[in-house]
Amino acid sequence: MTTEKNGRPVVVGVDGSDSTDAAVRWAARYASETGSPLHLLFAEDHQTALIGISTAEIRRAERLRERVLAAAAPYEADAVMVRGSVAPALTEATAEADLLVLGESHRSSGLAVQVVAEAECPVVVVRGDEDWAGPVVVAVDDSSEAAMGFAVREAARRDVALFAVHAWHQPLVPAGAGAVAHAVTTGVVDRENWADAARQSLTAVVTPWRNAFPEVAIHERLVEGPADTVMVHETGGAGLVVTGSRGRGRLAGMMLGSTSQALLRKAECPVAIIKNSVRN
Repeated sequence: MTTEKNGRPVVVGVDGSDSTDAAVRWAARYASETGSPLHLLFAEDHQTALIGISTAEIRRAERLRERVLAAAAPYEADAVMVRGSVAPALTEATAEADLLVLGESHRSSGLAVQVVAEAECPVVVVRGDEDWAGPVVVAVDDSSEAAMGFAVREAARRDVALFAVHAWHQPLVPAGAGAVAHAVTTGVVDRENWADAARQSLTAVVTPWRNAFPEVAIHERLVEGPADTVMVHETGGAGLVVTGSRGRGRLAGMMLGSTSQALLRKAECPVAIIKNSVRN
């Protein structure tokens, strides 16, 4: 298949696991539809360069290369082998990439969290169902500006609906003292005020994007409950869930909030994590 390719590449982390093929297929379709080059990045921690590469290793690498190129077909891809630590290799690739795509094995090994924390482009972890006709779901909070932009553009490109989900809860206040100390809500009226404030906050985020992309049906969903639990539940039947993340840093687990980490563990569809500090 010959496709005009331009711009930054879509990069896929290839590790030979069963989840690699799903990640490559997802990335190939995305690259095909966006006209982006597709790079398959093979990175291994084995430091065999000091003692040479065995014939068996060469054959294994070649079989893996043939396998993932077949998974990408009919879209043409470039295979790149990198020696050294996996996380730094993938992170370095994000400096020139439009999108980095990882498989479920990268999530289960904890590598995805490390890479997302330092990535310079959006990162998608392919897990769950790959339903491209399903709606796009985006988590709306105080770090969601970049995520909202990515989500609405992806919904427009796929010609699907976008569900902007804002999870909220009524804060608890301390009551009692000593052994009988406990936390209580602040009453029905106050709860209604908090709900109204959350609704207004959601609408304020959505309105500019609705005006900019009138062709996209954007549905606002205000759901009471913990954000991580709410967002995982919202992924049922979705084609993609998008969430934001704050900043960059070496303390990867701290830089990814509970919502992002819950989605990486439990989402029923591919997860896109978009930091406000990266290209979008």
